[in-house]
Amino acid sequence: MYIWIVLATFLAMLASYSLSVRPDMRNLTVVPAAEAELGKMLIQHRAANSYVKYHKAPHTTSGSYVDFTPGVISEADLESELPFGYMLSGDYVSQIFCTNADESEALEDAGGGNPCDDMQNRRLLITYGPIPTRWMNLSAGFQRPTSDFMHAMRNMADVGQVVGYTASADVILEEESNPSGSDVRIMDRNGSFGNFVPTAILSDPIFASMCDLSKGWVCMIYMSSI
Repeated sequence: MYIWIVLATFLAMLASYSLSVRPDMRNLTVVPAAEAELGKMLIQHRAANSYVKYHKAPHTTSGSYVDFTPGVISEADLESELPFGYMLSGDYVSQIFCTNADESEALEDAGGGNPCDDMQNRRLLITYGPIPTRWMNLSAGFQRPTSDFMHAMRNMADVGQVVGYTASADVILEEESNPSGSDVRIMDRNGSFGNFVPTAILSDPIFASMCDLSKGWVCMIYMSSI
């Protein structure tokens, strides 16, 4: 009798090794890790948006429409707008661009006043940074995020937000979505595109040092008009 009990226990142990894995296991384990990575950029951009909000009329004290100027928003300014206890990862940059009407040239304060305060100019806020290798599909003929990372983007990025990764444009269209004639598009959460990275941003040395697509440096981007 004892032998049969031992044999039954042994067979049960063997059967346990052949149980199928839950079909949603990746959604329960891997995708949340991708969401945590993507969340670093989303939270930082929201903090940057909050910084911009409180440096724009009616919150300005200088009498100008805006008090912010072109350039990278410092960590100190971002930290004042972050949720309590949240620490910046240092993996992403939040930067303000003020450009001409077609977004082909980044304007700086050259002694002629703050270009961001000129209502004829365009004002853009962009948070960007390279996608960690762990979340990149390097086996394809071109670089793109893994399906897990794309799943995380669909879970976290709202419709209408310009959030995505950089990719080369097959066709350059000079239309409303691409007035500067940029050759770098932003692939959204569904793997399609409707926005481009303006050439004013592509030519910025800070952006190019992290996200030069000609060197294979694919970046995540969150872009807003301000």
